[in-house]
Amino acid sequence: MARLFRAGTSSALQDELFRRLLPADLVRLKTRDQYDDWLAKLIGLDCWEDFSRNGLKDDRWAYFAKLINIVVYEIVANRELFPEEDWQRLRPFLHTPIDWNATDHLAQLDPSFPVVATLKGMTKNEYWRVQMAVRELADKHGLPPIWFEAAWSA
Repeated sequence: MARLFRAGTSSALQDELFRRLLPADLVRLKTRDQYDDWLAKLIGLDCWEDFSRNGLKDDRWAYFAKLINIVVYEIVANRELFPEEDWQRLRPFLHTPIDWNATDHLAQLDPSFPVVATLKGMTKNEYWRVQMAVRELADKHGLPPIWFEAAWSA
């Protein structure tokens, strides 16, 4: 994913992610709405501008949202950082990192699923529309939405 961000900022971007994505903050989130609010505020921060390749308007709900969702999943799924009970509570809240591969896979499961041709320029409304569609499809299959990430990438 490094190619999606401003060249030469990878190390600083990692540092910023580690400053912002604190396990203690995640463990305090008790509901899906709390998680969604926390995530929206995180993605909405202006601190990502220094790492944006195309301008924050084009990258925020596309590349930064995808990156943050991937890193959050890695943190929450890590048994050294999160006990099983917190993982079980949080995993239904996690968003699926959006890209063409994921949405194409989901469209194969449900042809009415909104396919994303390109991430660049994705708006907040488009992001939430896709995440809600992922949740609806996950509910139909009795799975946490994050499982779709694992399904297409396997």
